[in-house]
Amino acid sequence: MDKRKFFWIFFFGLLLLFAGTVVTYTRSVLKSYPATPEALEALQSSPTLQVQPTAYGWVFLPQGPLRGGLAFYPGGLVEPEAYAPPLRKIAEGGYRVALLRVPFNLAVTAQGKAREAIAAAPELRWAVGGHSLGGVVASNFAQSNPDAKALVLWSSYPQNDLSGLDKPTLLLRGDRDGVVRQERLEENRAKFPKNTRFITLPGLDHASFGAYGPQRGDTPATVGKEAGWNEIAQKTLTFLNTTIGSAP
Repeated sequence: MDKRKFFWIFFFGLLLLFAGTVVTYTRSVLKSYPATPEALEALQSSPTLQVQPTAYGWVFLPQGPLRGGLAFYPGGLVEPEAYAPPLRKIAEGGYRVALLRVPFNLAVTAQGKAREAIAAAPELRWAVGGHSLGGVVASNFAQSNPDAKALVLWSSYPQNDLSGLDKPTLLLRGDRDGVVRQERLEENRAKFPKNTRFITLPGLDHASFGAYGPQRGDTPATVGKEAGWNEIAQKTLTFLNTTIGSAP
């Protein structure tokens, strides 16, 4: 084998090795938290609640008149289906709930996704919300979109300064949250809208807001999953009922 042929074989071998390493690393970094069986079960329709796949994700439709809508962004690298259990409970309270699907399970890749959900039912008053990174994206959307009448944050905080934003805002956080710690929230407290309702839920951790198992860096919850979802849904419903909700 001459030196030139050996060089090119060696060069392309290194190139393939590098490409394989990049792909493997990217897959490991972008590996998502999968939804649990409870989450997939919550995506099933029932006689009183229809769950329909849509171009933007899924929509939960309760029977009877609707009080309003909630478009929800999933947390970073969490399969959106994982949020079906608490969102289903919110829908059962009389709301059209849109669970948004985003590329690579990263809401930052589709920050305007909530527009599709709102456009499907423009007659409703809508809130936007999200968990963790999804809440950051929801806050950006609320800042620049007048169709979002209220903001719901689960274990999250705004990226931008929203202190001048005149929109009702709810922050729910578990006191066992090891990912978005209390000190981080305090550092960013001035960015929240002035009328934000801050609520700490005892015994809940960061992963309590979905059904995707334990999360790296989190502190284990001391409250059961179902009880946690009930509490999250109830606090969110109380907020929605007193801000955007119309009488059914």
